[in-house]
Amino acid sequence: MTLTPNSLRALTGIPDIEKIHRKKTALIMTGFQMEFFTGLLPVPDAYNLVERAVKIMDWADKNKIKTIHMPKTAKSPASPVYAPNSEGASFHPELTPRQNHLMFPKYGTSIFAGTILHGNLQADGIDTLILAGMTTPLSIMISAHDAWSLGYKCLVLADLTASRDLLSWDKTKVVSASKIQEACLAAIEDRFAQVISFDSLTALPVSTD
Repeated sequence: MTLTPNSLRALTGIPDIEKIHRKKTALIMTGFQMEFFTGLLPVPDAYNLVERAVKIMDWADKNKIKTIHMPKTAKSPASPVYAPNSEGASFHPELTPRQNHLMFPKYGTSIFAGTILHGNLQADGIDTLILAGMTTPLSIMISAHDAWSLGYKCLVLADLTASRDLLSWDKTKVVSASKIQEACLAAIEDRFAQVISFDSLTALPVSTD
């Protein structure tokens, strides 16, 4: 008989979020850049995220939830990916920051490392993050870990994140994006964050306080 594995979040008594406090919550959009659509790091499901990404921004704006875009930018103009002012570093045209949104560039993988995000969130009393973007095994997973380490409550949108195909560690086969996505979301849910669908998130009550 196969036993259901224990969840570290459950064992340590971390409850699921059942209500969104708009003044204490921020939507973080990261990696919605052309590198993952038409560049050297194609994500198979990237285009499938676009319509839902527009809707999550609409939802955040409607509920007056702070939205922050965090594009990856290479420091060197000679970089083969994310080079400053390159097509790959640019936003998908439907997902550019809106007038009421903030944008903080990041030069590493995490949304926190070397950025002003943490200070900005602390100044505004934000304690809950909603993460959406690409890719799941890098920016999303590492950012969820860092958010957890810094004491934030975190929601990761399962159907607003995506992975790309990767070469196996021994370089003998391709590990599909779908397998990587499933494994990474399971690992995130086990320890660092509540993984939730777009529909389930937007069905949660939003407080006005």
